[in-house]
Amino acid sequence: MKKDFTIALVLVLAGVILFTVWLGYGLNGNRRASQNLTLLNVGETAPPLKAEGWVNGNPHQNNYLEGKVIVVDAWATWCGPCRMAAPHMVEIYEKFKDQKVAFIGLTSDSEELLPEIKEWLSDTGITWPNGYGAIDSLTAFKAEFIPQVWVVGTDGKIVWNEDSRSTESLEEGIRQALKKTD
Repeated sequence: MKKDFTIALVLVLAGVILFTVWLGYGLNGNRRASQNLTLLNVGETAPPLKAEGWVNGNPHQNNYLEGKVIVVDAWATWCGPCRMAAPHMVEIYEKFKDQKVAFIGLTSDSEELLPEIKEWLSDTGITWPNGYGAIDSLTAFKAEFIPQVWVVGTDGKIVWNEDSRSTESLEEGIRQALKKTD
């Protein structure tokens, strides 16, 4: 019986390791270490923010995005690393919500998962607009792994992405984009 438990434990751990690597995380914790991915690069024009539907408001109404730096966060309800990143995103949102910064979440999760999406947003404390069924936008952003974040300047160009993380934080990327609006 003890042998069966040990075998089962080893299989579960191997599965977790393979799943983590499949999500894009290398064994050293660097999401891109084992991949050669093409991201939407800094300086490129961001694609339109489209989704099947929106939770926590529609960003295309009431001039929500007009004249603002936009932080785009790609996530999914099933994504453990997305859940782990959510408190940091909420913290950054709290720092910048009263400035000319709009946060937008995008998930490829479909409308069928709307109850889970709403629960995930509630559990994580995310209150900004989130688009579900946003596969076209995520594909255009070249979101080959999640979580993934981009900062879009008021000119519609990418100012910061995951590749920027090695030289500056997301917070610094937002500040840099805000300086360009002054």
